[in-house]
Amino acid sequence: MSTGKAEQRADTRTAILGAARRLLEDRGYHGVGLDRIARAAGVSRQAVYLHFGSKAGLLLALVDWIDQTGPLPGLIRRVEEATTGLEALDRLVELHATYVPQILRIATVLESARRTDPDAAAAWEDRMRRRYGAARSVVERLAREGVLAEGLTVAEAADLLWALASIQTCEQLIVGRGWSRRRYERHLKLVARRALTTAAQERSGPRAAEEGGVDELRERIR
Repeated sequence: MSTGKAEQRADTRTAILGAARRLLEDRGYHGVGLDRIARAAGVSRQAVYLHFGSKAGLLLALVDWIDQTGPLPGLIRRVEEATTGLEALDRLVELHATYVPQILRIATVLESARRTDPDAAAAWEDRMRRRYGAARSVVERLAREGVLAEGLTVAEAADLLWALASIQTCEQLIVGRGWSRRRYERHLKLVARRALTTAAQERSGPRAAEEGGVDELRERIR
């Protein structure tokens, strides 16, 4: 394939993925067909099939594309480069609080699709395994460094961290209860440290509450 044709193919693929994200997030998996996505991308329905094979194939490629082209790789590196387990725990929470709100709508689309499509179900399970693996890796580091909370096994702590940093928790607090992303990150860090580690408690009291209020005001202004 010539360079020009390769670039044209890449541009077509990107156009389809961008149109698919907009429409799927707006209408849901069962609310939009490939014809509409093709029209929005300015291509034929056949072009969509040639690039992705099916609607489920398009959705799975879209999820991977969002992960690869967004901030996720850099956020993962920050967790991996942390100098201590406690820092890795904080950075894993930061990853979740930064990234999940950005992909919450498409994650909801994938979660809906998995109920009727085996390929989407397999992709969802794979993502959950990767999320659990990241949580388990951080917890194992806490255990090696001797700061895992007494009475918790590595498996129990990994389960708890996986549940705390879930898409559902993010949706319920940010969407359902109207928390700001900053507030969500701050309290999730505090809960994770208190529940999973022997580290000293973060500063509390009137001064901390005042600073939290300032953070909330700044977030609203933005």
